[in-house]
Parts: sequence; structure tokens; C-alpha cells
Amino acid sequence: MCYVLKESVSKLRIDLQYYRFKKVMLLKKRGVLSFAGTILLLLAVWMMVGKAGAYDEPGEALHATEEGLTLIPVQQVDGEALFFFIKDDRHFGAAKVQKGIFGWKAGMMSMNPLDRERIGEELNRLFVHGYDLVYSLVRKGDERSVKVGDEKATMLNVKSLLPEESEWIKLRWKDLYVWYIEKPFHSDNEIKLLHKPDGEVIDSMVFKR
Repeated sequence: MCYVLKESVSKLRIDLQYYRFKKVMLLKKRGVLSFAGTILLLLAVWMMVGKAGAYDEPGEALHATEEGLTLIPVQQVDGEALFFFIKDDRHFGAAKVQKGIFGWKAGMMSMNPLDRERIGEELNRLFVHGYDLVYSLVRKGDERSVKVGDEKATMLNVKSLLPEESEWIKLRWKDLYVWYIEKPFHSDNEIKLLHKPDGEVIDSMVFKR
């Protein structure tokens, strides 16, 4: 009888240990499922946030951010696109668009009031975008060049870069050029407008932030 009792107690202990083991495993399984559910939820939120404001083309991202823009595409390098733009024939600005996992998103945009008729053949008002882009407008850009310190600026014919459907804008901006230089600059850099054939300095000014 003692033998039977000992055997019953031993079996009870084994059953109790097995029950405890199953309970621990169940708790672990629930913990893993809960953790996986949290990760999936965070992933879903991240995807929703990432897709918001993302577009297939960089121009689409800008048009979605600001209506009424006539875009002047400049360059697209390493997942970043640079645009200048005209708005309502009274504003001129610059914008950068970055490409991410879900598409193109508009970044910083700068818009400046502009009186096109007051743009002369000398250096005009300077515009700064962020910390590394200086730009402005000038006439007769095919005959001139601009230097900021020792760096030569890029000169673009606005009319040649405007979309085909912008005939009215092309007509009004046909003799204007945008020059720009993309590099961090400090104050006190001298900006020179030069005559291309002989390098004569037509105008100069000091860059001030």
C-alpha cells in the first residue's frame, strides 16, 4: 500500500510539473504573439506615414504641396531633385524633392515675391535656399557669367526649361536667365557678373546672409 501511495504521489508531481511547463510555454507563446502583433502594428503605421505625401514623380510632389506652380526642372542626382518655379508670374522660388522608399516627397520650398519688370542687366536681388543654394535672375545670360568667390555659377535659360504648355509664361520670361550655385557659402563672398567674351566685370556685390 505504501508503494502504491508513493507511486501516486510521484505521478502527481509529474503531472504538476507538466502542467507548470505547459502554463509557462503558453505564457511565452502569448508574449511572442503580443510582441509580433505590436511589431506588425508599428510596421503598418510606419508604412501609412511613409506613403503619405509620397509620389511617383518629383514634380507631382511639388504640385501636391503648392498649387499653381510652373516648374523649371534643374537636376536630379542621387535621389534628390532640384526645381525652380514661377507662381502667378509674381513669385519665383526654389524647391528640393527627396526620393524615399515609398516615392518622392517635397522638402524645403522657398518662394520670393518678384517684380519681373525690374530685373535689369546687372546683378539683381539674391535668393538663398537652405544653407547651400544661392540663386538669382539676370538678363542676357547667354552673354554673361556669374562667379561667387572662385566658383562659377550655372546659368540656365528659363524659357528653354519651361513646359510646352506654358506659352504665356514663356512669352513673358523669354529673355530671363536664372543663375545658381549649390555650395555652402559664408558671408562676405564677392559675387561678380562678367562679360563672357573678355571677362570684364559688369557688376559686383558682396554676398550677405
